[in-house]
Amino acid sequence: MPANGPTADTAGRPPHGAMRELSTQQRREWQQATLAAPPRPWGLDARLQFWLEDLVFGQERTLPKFRARELIAQSPYWAWEQAAFFLAGRVRDHSARARRLYDSLRQARTEQDNEAWHLLILDELIAARGIQENPVRFRLMPQLIALGVYQQFWILRLFNPPWSYRLNADIEAHAEHEYAALVAEHPEWENDPFPSDVASGYAPYESLADLFRQIGADEGLHKELSLARMAQGESIP
Repeated sequence: MPANGPTADTAGRPPHGAMRELSTQQRREWQQATLAAPPRPWGLDARLQFWLEDLVFGQERTLPKFRARELIAQSPYWAWEQAAFFLAGRVRDHSARARRLYDSLRQARTEQDNEAWHLLILDELIAARGIQENPVRFRLMPQLIALGVYQQFWILRLFNPPWSYRLNADIEAHAEHEYAALVAEHPEWENDPFPSDVASGYAPYESLADLFRQIGADEGLHKELSLARMAQGESIP
């Protein structure tokens, strides 16, 4: 995927809410490449989560379903951050281990913040369109599923970090494809400007389709970061 665009600031964060801000053309190229790529071979645990989400939120790609998924998607990053604090007492000096712990915490927070942007944008869009949600199905149930996912990732991060990264890569790869497919299902979004205070702070965009492509590309970068952690054998010091 093309990586050129605004550079991160001195704190390591991109200038907007997007993880890696792309141009409109780059976003189109991302969507085409994502839809053409073979699906990632999900692990059994990821398949179980996707099945549960389809069971609770329905198989159709709807905005409330994507909003519910975005809420759940923050759980791994919360879990990684809290697991790092849980084991921080093992870092007794100012060695490279302490630096790795700090970098791990900062990256998890950056990714968590990015998922929060996605959630806020979907919240605003659902409200703007007057979409009626079942509060139990799309508000309460995502919270309960997120709690279970949090516990799962917390335990995996402590005892088998590579499994934790692999599962998150599966989830983010699935989300990346789902956003690409969602935009493909709604060609009318190409001409929908969607004026939004929230989204305008996230990234410049030309249409609702353009905005959702950027969100999908973010999910792809989350996937890449998790795969990189897994390959490097990163663990909490």
